[in-house]
Amino acid sequence: MAVQFHTREWIAQPRNLSAAGIHDDETARKLGFAGGFVPGVALYEHIAAEMVNQGTDWLHQGTASYQFRRPVYSGEDTRIRVSAEDNTFTMHNLTDEAPRALGRLNIDDAMPTIPNGTPAALPATKVPLGDPAQIGVLFRHERQIDTTNLDASAAITGFPRDGGDGRRIVPAGQWTNPVGMLGAYFDCPTTIHFQGSVWHHNPLYDGELLITRGVITEFYERGGNQVVHFQVIEETADGRPIATIDHHSVYQ
Repeated sequence: MAVQFHTREWIAQPRNLSAAGIHDDETARKLGFAGGFVPGVALYEHIAAEMVNQGTDWLHQGTASYQFRRPVYSGEDTRIRVSAEDNTFTMHNLTDEAPRALGRLNIDDAMPTIPNGTPAALPATKVPLGDPAQIGVLFRHERQIDTTNLDASAAITGFPRDGGDGRRIVPAGQWTNPVGMLGAYFDCPTTIHFQGSVWHHNPLYDGELLITRGVITEFYERGGNQVVHFQVIEETADGRPIATIDHHSVYQ
């Protein structure tokens, strides 16, 4: 069932709380960007926060697809709009006509099914991404979310942390990028998230171990860049599903 929400437009100042990889000024400039830019999942957190703050059950049944077309740099005034008329969202710099990011809400795309089985063992030495033999192999990664910047992230995006039962909800931008699974197995220090989809199942709470299981589905070229497409399910240690995610990242 589609989540009901209303149209709203507002101005935000997305910020970069990470200085890792492409979000580091020096690294980004070497790749031809003006500086380190705000992660795509941090931009998506603005949308998720708006949905939750409108009173929707977004973290249990919200679905969205998104594309990140041009960087949003930290602190830029950004016009964000969610439209109930056509189930879309857009993000613009105040002087741009073309959107920096855009997407669909309440998507009806078929949710990926992640296979069960024994995941590949972590390698003693990481190898580069791109070998066709890596496609279809089940990978697994687990992590405890660092709580250091959670309140700061929520303050920027307006994401509500109160779970209503004494528990604190982890903001969506902290866990909707599953690229750490690939980083655990492969030598891929810099990736650029450019599109994907998410199917929410449950909130993630402070202190919970997040387990990511997934498979690489393809490697392809886009605009001279090498892209990895992979799909995951994220769960807690007791098996409670958090989200299913379809992810495309430039890795080379």
